[in-house]
Amino acid sequence: MAIAFDAFSDGVNFTESSPLTWTHTCTGSDRLLIVGTVGDTASDTVSGVTYNSVAMTKIAAVLVPDNRYLTLWYLLNPASGANTVSVTSAGPAGAAGRSTSYTGVQQSGQPDASTTNTVSANTTLTTTLTSIADNCWTMLVAKATVATLGAGTGSTARTAVTEQLALFDNNAAITPAGSTSMTVTFGSGNCGTVMASFSPVAAAVTARPRHLTLLGVT
Repeated sequence: MAIAFDAFSDGVNFTESSPLTWTHTCTGSDRLLIVGTVGDTASDTVSGVTYNSVAMTKIAAVLVPDNRYLTLWYLLNPASGANTVSVTSAGPAGAAGRSTSYTGVQQSGQPDASTTNTVSANTTLTTTLTSIADNCWTMLVAKATVATLGAGTGSTARTAVTEQLALFDNNAAITPAGSTSMTVTFGSGNCGTVMASFSPVAAAVTARPRHLTLLGVT
């Protein structure tokens, strides 16, 4: 089964309220929920993310140069239907969040791989990782210090790119597995990313009838 994009939510822009909450709707089978968050400037202040009151797992955090901490979270088999994403943050500078969901994702052993990247005084940022399983998709959260993010080579924007926080994916199966890159664009400034690959549900293996096996047919 191939991975496919399901839905997105532009979540909540920067606010000092905690928890931050918004609604995301998941559909389909073998589901994956992705949430990108931004916290405070001095430390990684986003302490937890839940969906339908189920805790999500943090993949990684990175400090955008001279800016805020950026984090990427995931949940396998999130509840179907419309449910609440809740982000807990202790930072005085506030927080923000975005969410996307996918179908056809293997429900164990995730993420397949992950990495972070930053750049200062530039207009693009290319992040590269090496996927392990065949036919993975890559997902990426980006935070820029200016208000316009865009999708560059290897990237498809899934949430609003008119804000400083956005979620992207590569919108394609990576085959064969190996080095793959995603680029985001932005007005001149600093940027950070967290990127992860996720593997698809393994293809079913059809057993050969026993009588054919005995006859030497494979």
